[in-house]
Amino acid sequence: MKSKYIYVIVCFNILTVICQNILHHPCSFLPRCRCRLEHHKNGVEVDCSHVQLKVIPSVPSYVIKLILKHNLIDDIPNGVFSNNTILTELDLSDNRIHTLTEMSFNGLQNLLKLNLQNNDLSKGNYSFGAKTFSHLKNLKYLNLKNNFAKHYQPDLSKLVSIESLHIDFISNGFHFLSKQYGNLHKLAILDLSGSTGKCFLPILTNDSFQYISHVQHLDISTCKIQQINQGALTMLKNITYLDVSNNTCLKFEGLENITSDLQFSNIKILKVNNLHKISDLTTVLKTSHIKDLHNTSLQYAFADGNRLQTIEKTAISYLPKSLKFVSLRGNPLKFGLYIFEVVLLVNLETADVSDLFRHQTDLHPEKCISDSIYTCKGDSVIAPRYMDPSDVTYLNAFDESNERDTPDFLSPATVPIPINLKHVNYSSGSLRMDVPKLKLSGNKLETIDFSNNILYALNGPIYNVKNVKVLNVSTNFCSNISKFFFSSDFKNLEHLNFHNNLLGIVLPDDNEGKILNNLESLIELVLSKNRIPNLPENVFKSQRNLQKLDLSENMFTDITFRVSHMTHLKELDLRGNRITIISDPFTSQFDSLATKHNFSVDLNKNLLECNCISIKFIEWMTTTNVRLKNIKKYKCMLWNRTNVALHSPKETYNLLRKHCASYENLELALVLGVLLFIILIMGSLMYRYRWKLRYLYYIVKVKYSSLHSETEEEYSYMYGAFVSYADEDRIFVHNTLLQKLEVENGIQLCLHKRNFLPGNDIATNITSAIHNSRRTLVIMSHNFLKSYWCMFEYNMARMESIYERRNENVVFLMFYEQMSPRDLPLNVLEMIQSKSYIEYPNDEYGDTVFWDQLVNALK
Repeated sequence: MKSKYIYVIVCFNILTVICQNILHHPCSFLPRCRCRLEHHKNGVEVDCSHVQLKVIPSVPSYVIKLILKHNLIDDIPNGVFSNNTILTELDLSDNRIHTLTEMSFNGLQNLLKLNLQNNDLSKGNYSFGAKTFSHLKNLKYLNLKNNFAKHYQPDLSKLVSIESLHIDFISNGFHFLSKQYGNLHKLAILDLSGSTGKCFLPILTNDSFQYISHVQHLDISTCKIQQINQGALTMLKNITYLDVSNNTCLKFEGLENITSDLQFSNIKILKVNNLHKISDLTTVLKTSHIKDLHNTSLQYAFADGNRLQTIEKTAISYLPKSLKFVSLRGNPLKFGLYIFEVVLLVNLETADVSDLFRHQTDLHPEKCISDSIYTCKGDSVIAPRYMDPSDVTYLNAFDESNERDTPDFLSPATVPIPINLKHVNYSSGSLRMDVPKLKLSGNKLETIDFSNNILYALNGPIYNVKNVKVLNVSTNFCSNISKFFFSSDFKNLEHLNFHNNLLGIVLPDDNEGKILNNLESLIELVLSKNRIPNLPENVFKSQRNLQKLDLSENMFTDITFRVSHMTHLKELDLRGNRITIISDPFTSQFDSLATKHNFSVDLNKNLLECNCISIKFIEWMTTTNVRLKNIKKYKCMLWNRTNVALHSPKETYNLLRKHCASYENLELALVLGVLLFIILIMGSLMYRYRWKLRYLYYIVKVKYSSLHSETEEEYSYMYGAFVSYADEDRIFVHNTLLQKLEVENGIQLCLHKRNFLPGNDIATNITSAIHNSRRTLVIMSHNFLKSYWCMFEYNMARMESIYERRNENVVFLMFYEQMSPRDLPLNVLEMIQSKSYIEYPNDEYGDTVFWDQLVNALK
């Protein structure tokens, strides 16, 4: 005993050394096979499938699982597994094994699972018997499918621990399982299905299953059953799962006997798919077909592909209250009065009525003894618009707790829904309509799938959907969603799928985000393949909890919608659009999200550009923390119109930087040169014509401030002369000049101290005075030349003379002081040379002449 213990320790240490570093690596004892260390089982799993083995290899004793499927093995030699005492699973399926002997499985006393499916044991003339399996005392699972070409029931009586048996059954006149099955007291699962093996069981009689009354799971699908006698299944008191699918000769006439035999059983799952031929006329589910299920505890019912067009009135009321799941896929169901009965299925949680009008083809139709079928009469089908609520006595079962105060013409139709229903699948139902205003009866709906229909307009609103978390309306040709379709009852919606629709027509106009406004709990939104060219900034304003946004395969050229408020956004899919560049404001939003959590953007299959315009975007790709999904597949177009891979943005950026730098300095110098030239020209012109410009500005201001305008011929001047003088010479002007010209000679003078309008700016007053005076008298002195405003008056008077009076001699210079030419500015000297002037005299005789000349000049 001690030596045996030491041997086990040594073996375990060797096992650890060999396998501690291998995980699906080539096995050291057979390189063609793959080994994996199973730590929690202290053993090794060996996979030798698909390696063209012709013999079973000798494997070490520490192997616990051996897979030898899909090879060329012919037989199992005696004692080949004698050392594999801890082997628990052996898979020899899909080989050429034709012979089993009494010693084939010697040493496999701890084997739990044996798969011999798809071999050819019939070639060995069925030479194996009870002793062949005598070593498999602990075997729980055995698969012998696709091994027997004719009726043969091997002796399995020694497999006392067997729980799951998968075997062929070919009747050849024997319609029952042999007595030996009565010894398999632990047998719970019996699979005779022809879909995975060979089964021919045309008639089920009362004796067919008399020795397996303890079986709980029975699969007799695709067994070419023509007839099931009443009472054939009565022996199966413990049955919980029964599959009689794909026996198309039974039709619904055979269903009646099945349900009758199950009424006192423990049935939980019943599959009756494809009992009706695809080529036959449509049929009707009658009350007699299912009424005996009323007393069962059935929870899952499958009746797919039965050409079922309608259901007889009151038939649904006979279904058991325990029913949780119903599948009617692939049946051309029409609406009828039975719709109102579904509310009686108070425990129903899932209803699958998808693929209602899918095209099916039966390549190998069965030849039936009788071709009698139940067909549906035309008047059995009633469209929803003709439903008569008076025919239904239990409409008060509807939940009216959420009734809204709406006008009669807006009152939504109430759709009957089982009160505990959570999941509905109505995909591929060929439903063609625009969805009106609807209200659902009381329900717990969480998942709704209306994909692959033709719901071309979602008008709504839809009420009483407060528990809905998943809504799938993909592939519906939908081109319009009203702004109130998603009522406030959709407040808990988390997953919305609009894939493959036409929402590019309506979403770009939703500037205020009203369509999705109530979907504040949305986590995932799929808008892929909707031909969307752009989206407004606030279209997703309410989706603050969004984690995944799929906008792939649309027509975006740029990102214009806001995502910065989506603080939980983790994935933005923009694949397959027309984006060339993402501008700075939106890359900043992406960076902001990346600082909060892992955030990814997929830009694969876009029209990205790599040029001097997009260099900043390429640089962002090299520095950002945003995960650029599928970046190894990115491509972009260079400045020379060639496409290159963008899997390394840093290399592309360096290439662009070199290319664009050679033009930057030249472009900058050229732009600066042009700007400087323009500035110099403009500056020169403005300086050259500075007084003209200033004059034009103020003269326009004066003219447009007048209440009326007059022509030049009709114009009468307000003043005879405007006197321009320095404030230091005011005594001469006010006492002498004013007395001589205005008092004695009647020449009305304009003096800034007296005649300027208060409130106007000085420049405007000066321009207005010059314009409204026949002459401008300049009292030239040294003080005049020092005064800014005096020189301003002089220049404005010159401009008036040149541009307004057509070079008329308007300006009259009077030198009040003796001044040398060098004291005078250039523009004054020009005036002196071209125009007459007068000097103020210092003698009495000259004084008289001076005033006479001045008066004549001004008049």
